[in-house]
Amino acid sequence: SSQLLCCLLLVPIHHFPCPHPTFSWSPSHLFLVLILAFPAVKPRLDIDRCPPQQNWTEGQEGILTCSAKGTPEPQVSCSKDGNSLIPGSIHPADRAHAGTYLCQATNELGTAERNVTVWVQCASEGPGLRGAWGCLGFWALW
Repeated sequence: SSQLLCCLLLVPIHHFPCPHPTFSWSPSHLFLVLILAFPAVKPRLDIDRCPPQQNWTEGQEGILTCSAKGTPEPQVSCSKDGNSLIPGSIHPADRAHAGTYLCQATNELGTAERNVTVWVQCASEGPGLRGAWGCLGFWALW
């Protein structure tokens, strides 16, 4: 749902031409101005702008993709185990980045949340298990 953000201002009349220089100012010489700023919309994390599954390759540049819609523009933050990862920033992908992040988009009207799982795949072409724990070769299973 959308709402309308607005401001009420008390504006002194002296901002406008006054016919007489001896005019005295008092609270009765103020008037209210209603300013309609823009329609306001709660934050929304769409699957296109914040995919719930993201694949990175170990050693390559990793970018956590997560942005939100809303008015005013929401601030988006993501964290895993108390560690923050700034959406849209570049990181050299390593196994420590793998896991599920809680991403939150916040503006004056509320907060939207989405879990985003980052999978870090092995850099080598060799066999291995891939997932939230990084890369494990078959030798680790024996």
